[in-house]
Amino acid sequence: MATMFEERERAAEALFALDEELRFLALARRNKMLGAWMCQRLNLTGSEAEAYKSRLVEAGAVPPAFGRTSDEALVERLRADLAAGGAEAEAEALPGLIARYGVEAARTVREQARD
Repeated sequence: MATMFEERERAAEALFALDEELRFLALARRNKMLGAWMCQRLNLTGSEAEAYKSRLVEAGAVPPAFGRTSDEALVERLRADLAAGGAEAEAEALPGLIARYGVEAARTVREQARD
């Protein structure tokens, strides 16, 4: 028979696992939204656009280099892509866009988790 402490420990572990899963899903959704925005700026369509969005989602699952946050690495990558595509003027919007899409993605994931 499990003690109350063991039951609480299992509940805390389950909550942690759920929080991590929701965080990952929100990050993937945010990066997909950013990918769609980037595809418009880079004039990518069809399979090229889908491949680009997939690469951004996959990149979100890879830990950044030591001393950097995943958002910093993402901004750097997106700025480089915009510069290569001749749309470097759009790069100034990236930090705010990442924050806004992050909030929208987290809200959507939480709502879906409740259903």
